[in-house]
Amino acid sequence: MADVKELVDYYVNLLIIQYHNKPKAQETIRTLAGEILADGVLFDIRDGFDIETAAGVQLDVLGKYIGLDRFFIGEQFPDTYFGFADATTLSASAKIVGFNDADAPDKTGFFVDASNVVAQKLALNDATYRTLLKLKIVQNHSNHSFESISTSIYEFFGDGVIAKDNYDMTMTYLIGDASATLVRVALQKEVFPRPIGVGLQVINGNKFFGFADATKSTVPDYLVGFNDAEDGLIKDGGFLDAKYGIIQ
Repeated sequence: MADVKELVDYYVNLLIIQYHNKPKAQETIRTLAGEILADGVLFDIRDGFDIETAAGVQLDVLGKYIGLDRFFIGEQFPDTYFGFADATTLSASAKIVGFNDADAPDKTGFFVDASNVVAQKLALNDATYRTLLKLKIVQNHSNHSFESISTSIYEFFGDGVIAKDNYDMTMTYLIGDASATLVRVALQKEVFPRPIGVGLQVINGNKFFGFADATKSTVPDYLVGFNDAEDGLIKDGGFLDAKYGIIQ
């Protein structure tokens, strides 16, 4: 409503000097301007379809304009799910999450049902769908030069997604923290921006070995360099090779 008040005051202040200080003239303009602005409905519509805050049906409407729906064909399996270790092997999948304990109070898992494992037309959750819509926006508006792609990717994702030109008719996307579902569906729907005829590699992981950029004052959380005494030799980044990537 602050936007509405500012606009109404703006129109009231446009009164010519003869009427500028006349209360009735001011209230007449204030009333007319308020009716035209419909008490801020225009701003509610604008804000309701902000891609950063839109949810549910609002995202679906944005998807129609952007050209991407939230459905995909395949098997959806949660990144973590509730379960128990196999007593015969005394081991559990890294994705299985059991009961909380004092050492790990933040465990979060889901119960698995048929919708998680049966191949069918599945719907993305809002968070994943929002990320795909952003990638599609970049794809729609980029001129597909590497500079245009990398600049647009940075505007939406900062250091969370990095596009890299390999100078051999391929490019690589480094994604610091994304679910396997997001990467798989993004490849299925072909929303990673790339020039025509250029091969694509997507690498998704929590820690990558690398060096800081001297032109920047911060280092992405997923970038891990050499160990040193202060860090206690605990850095766990891995060197990237072909087994980490998904080639398309």
